[in-house]
Amino acid sequence: MADEDGLLPVGLAPEGENDDDTRADAAALFGIDLGDGSAAPIDVDADGGEGATATANSNGSAPSVAGTGNTSKRKSPVWADFEEIYEVINGSRICTKAVCKMCKSTLSARSAAGTGHLKRHQKSCRIKTDQRARVQSRLSYNPDGSLYNWDYKPEVARSELCRLIAKLDLPLGIGETDAWEEYIVRAHNPRFVKVSRQTTTRDLGKLFNERCNIIKNCVLSGASSVGLTSDIWSGNAKEDYISVVAHYVSTDWELQKKVIGLRLIEVKHTGENIAEKVACVIEEFGLLDKVFSVTLDNASSNAKAMETLTPMFAGYLGSEPAPTPLDPNKVKYHLVHQRCACHIINLIVKSGLKRFKPYTEDFRTAINFLNSSNQRIALFKNFCIAKGVRPRKFGLDMDVRWNATYLMLKHLLPYKDVFSVFINSNYGSTLLTASHWYIADKILEFLEVFYDSTVTLFGVYYPTSPLILHHLLDIITHLHESSNDQNLFSIVYPMKLKYLKYWKDIPLLYSFAFILDPRARSQRRAAHPANITGKRKQAWGRIFGGPGASGVVGPSPASAPSPSLSTSAAACELSAYLDSDNVTAYEDDFDLLLWWRDHKLTYPVLSIMARDIMSVPVSTVSSESCFSLTGRILEERRRRLLPEHVEMLACIKDWELGERRLQHDVDNQELVDSFEHLYLDEDASTSGSGAPSASTSASVASGGS
Repeated sequence: MADEDGLLPVGLAPEGENDDDTRADAAALFGIDLGDGSAAPIDVDADGGEGATATANSNGSAPSVAGTGNTSKRKSPVWADFEEIYEVINGSRICTKAVCKMCKSTLSARSAAGTGHLKRHQKSCRIKTDQRARVQSRLSYNPDGSLYNWDYKPEVARSELCRLIAKLDLPLGIGETDAWEEYIVRAHNPRFVKVSRQTTTRDLGKLFNERCNIIKNCVLSGASSVGLTSDIWSGNAKEDYISVVAHYVSTDWELQKKVIGLRLIEVKHTGENIAEKVACVIEEFGLLDKVFSVTLDNASSNAKAMETLTPMFAGYLGSEPAPTPLDPNKVKYHLVHQRCACHIINLIVKSGLKRFKPYTEDFRTAINFLNSSNQRIALFKNFCIAKGVRPRKFGLDMDVRWNATYLMLKHLLPYKDVFSVFINSNYGSTLLTASHWYIADKILEFLEVFYDSTVTLFGVYYPTSPLILHHLLDIITHLHESSNDQNLFSIVYPMKLKYLKYWKDIPLLYSFAFILDPRARSQRRAAHPANITGKRKQAWGRIFGGPGASGVVGPSPASAPSPSLSTSAAACELSAYLDSDNVTAYEDDFDLLLWWRDHKLTYPVLSIMARDIMSVPVSTVSSESCFSLTGRILEERRRRLLPEHVEMLACIKDWELGERRLQHDVDNQELVDSFEHLYLDEDASTSGSGAPSASTSASVASGGS
């Protein structure tokens, strides 16, 4: 078992983190508490309690002292949920353990272990704590602490059934089936009564309207502005749907997203028709005066739609006269129209990737040859085992998705020795040569920059607008360096032209977002931090023209310089912000929105500006993930669903995932899994020498369209 939570150093097994997300909802539906399935935590300090203890070592050395306390301020916010345990080792007081405040589990806290395992444990614990809290909120207690006798409420059961149907993509008529009734009555609640499809449909509409009102009146009303994304999807039922997704910073300064519309678009996809559907959703949610930005892909119809939407959404940023000799009444609107960065990356890669096709075609032939026969797969499995390599099959890429080619080669290259020998021995001729693998390695290395950039810019719960400049610089630097390779020159040239077509002029939004990242202020002083590792830190190093630094240097929220009264407040705020001490925290756990929340009193105007700009997504991934959910809803056996029911189910499912902060790009994750989870051995935890890790890219979302 992998020590993901760092528990092994203190003698504990790591806690499982893959609990059933529907446990709390099943409790309300079935009328029982299923519990959280976890064992009681072990108190490793049971002998001495929580106070400081001192024991003499058997070798007569100085005793170690255990206690709690802080000797310096922790940088990572993860420490808010952990209590630090210190020991005196070799005369120094060192934090060696961390006790979770939620479940009381003890984890390693030595500096060498980092905080990654603590974050994973924190996320798992918070989910389980929230689940228990939801169940507890539905229970009633007597004054002595005992529970009231449980009372079955059909209306609660029906509402919870609607939530379960939305979350698990169940048929609307499942509540009226004999199998469902028999299961619930025998296993959980003998008083359960069948629910007809018509009743469930009415309950679904009621639940949807209740949730909509909460989002309109309580959630979105507290946001200063929203950034919109929209896209069109054609499903298996030959029906096209347009999605509208709102991104905003909550009152707790957390980045959130909500699917607020999924409408059937039966007419031609013209700019006017697209604008009409989007505007209708925005008006229903009362957001006409809160729209800061609109992110769309590069279709010409979307550009036409923005001509209609821009005057309608001008209420937040406003407009100003911009007369010209030809049009003295012309008005300039300040609404931000953002083109999907990941879509542009997709276009750039595709412009060059078609020239790779002759080199990759033989790999497709070899994989097809292996996968087309069960006997051949069995022979390859035995061959891998004999060579001490973990046996597996290999996924085939798709012409329409360049990232599938990247994933195919990524999983194939570690097996090049066994795969070549087996294919060439059974195919009847030499299909794969050393030059094939050399070219495959070149292609994989070349595509990695684009893949990593796409994965990062697909983020949902962290601001992506401040990161885009880093990746634009990465890509153009990579293209420039690759153009010096004679094997890649013909591939790179059209990719450069495509890059310059879209990004010759950098949008001002990218510059504003970069400046509002306090770590960017180091550039003004030509600071070159040292000892940087990791891709994100390397990105900062490229921005500064050299490697970057770690650690935090800067004023506390209270001690930051105050604006001067001699100039305007806004200009003074900007000057004070740019002249304050550097923040050089380049670790992945730096929370940009949390920094602005802590400094909102020091920079009241800039903090509002930061909230607006940080909420702008640079890609339409949120709309694409909405379509992934819709694809499950509109599968073969559910094509009779009315468009309004499709919207209800998709929105409720997204909102349920959002409450647990589990929204992600489902479709792309499935693509990654389709290449990753192809091992042929029964024990997923075993791995032979020379085999790739089973966790390779399993948690990485795919990029591109």
